[in-house]
Amino acid sequence: MNELTTLERVDIDYTPAVLTIQNKDVLDQVVDEFASKYENIVVTEETLKDAKNSKAQVNALKKAFDDKRKEQKRIYNKPLNAFENEIKVYIEKLNNVYQSINDGVKFFEDKQRDERKQNVQAMIKEVAEANAVDPETVEIQKQWLLKSATKGKIMEEIVETVQKQKRINKDVEMITEYCAKLDLPKTRYVEIARDFDYWEAKKAADSDHEELLQQKEAERLAKQALVEQEKEKLVEANGKQIDSETGEVVRELQIVSFKLKGTKQDLDNLAVAIKNSAIEVLEASERELVIERK
Repeated sequence: MNELTTLERVDIDYTPAVLTIQNKDVLDQVVDEFASKYENIVVTEETLKDAKNSKAQVNALKKAFDDKRKEQKRIYNKPLNAFENEIKVYIEKLNNVYQSINDGVKFFEDKQRDERKQNVQAMIKEVAEANAVDPETVEIQKQWLLKSATKGKIMEEIVETVQKQKRINKDVEMITEYCAKLDLPKTRYVEIARDFDYWEAKKAADSDHEELLQQKEAERLAKQALVEQEKEKLVEANGKQIDSETGEVVRELQIVSFKLKGTKQDLDNLAVAIKNSAIEVLEASERELVIERK
């Protein structure tokens, strides 16, 4: 640090500059008189032309003062600018040296950080695989990559993180199965299981399922009420049911849904039977092939 000691002994020869307005009293008087000459001007439509001329006179004097200020500032700043330029040359030389050293330090710090990361990844892989957890699902924490982090502390936190992920995986698996049982889309409940646990997700699923059932029941009752209203309008004539308002012949039909399983031949035979009957197929899914063992 001898260089810093030397710098402390280097002094800057500085003589404060003094800016003095010669004949300031005369200038004060001239400006005061000039200002008083124009300060009481009242602008009217008749005096507009003179007012514009007065405005130009005031602005010209104001600009002259400002130009003089800028001129003196340039002169005043000249020695400061020269001094700053000399110091900047020294700083530029030191910057070049600093950058070279910094690049070398950064290279080896990055190398050490990569080595620490590889060690942490190996520890995660070991613990995760022992717990049947995908190592890719375990996020590396910043503190595990610090120089000050001990292997024991890192391992302790990795085990805790893996155990948490194992619990999350189990909860996600359970809520996925539960959603399939309730015929609910799983996305919302999987997120709840991740953020909280299976029981919170199950509670939300049960609540939504109950609300859905109530909604379906309300829709069913509403549809049934409409059907009952339609039936009230029916009268029987000549063995047929007639809409008393429109005179149209109507029939009472029923709709039912099945999910069937059987051999291809069984389903083909059923399809033919339905086709030959008066039953109208409103909707049909694609056939799904399954292998069943008995």
